[in-house]
Amino acid sequence: MEDIVATLHVDRPSEVPQAHQLGVGRLAIAAAITAAVIFVLCWLGTFVPFGSPTHAYIGLFTTAEVSSGRALAEGSCWSLLFGLLVGAVFALVYNATASFGRR
Repeated sequence: MEDIVATLHVDRPSEVPQAHQLGVGRLAIAAAITAAVIFVLCWLGTFVPFGSPTHAYIGLFTTAEVSSGRALAEGSCWSLLFGLLVGAVFALVYNATASFGRR
C-alpha cells in the first residue's frame, strides 16, 4: 500500500502564512451573549436551597437583592455590556499581538 503524504502547496515560495485574525465584532457579540447567559444561570442558582455560591458574581453587576427581578434585569444588561467590551478588547489585543509568536 502506498504511503500518503500530506503536502502544503504554496504558489510562491516567498509567501509567509498570515497569522490568524479574530473578528472583533463576532467575538464581542459571542462574549456578550455568553456573559449574559452565565449571569442568568447564576441568578437561577440563587434559588438552590442549599446555599448561594453565585451571589458574588451577581454582585459584580447589580446592587439589587440577588434573587430579585431587578437583579436579573440590571445584571443581564450590565453583564451583556461587560462581555461586549471584554470580547472586543480581547480580539483587538489578540490581533495586535499575532506577529509575536511567528518567526
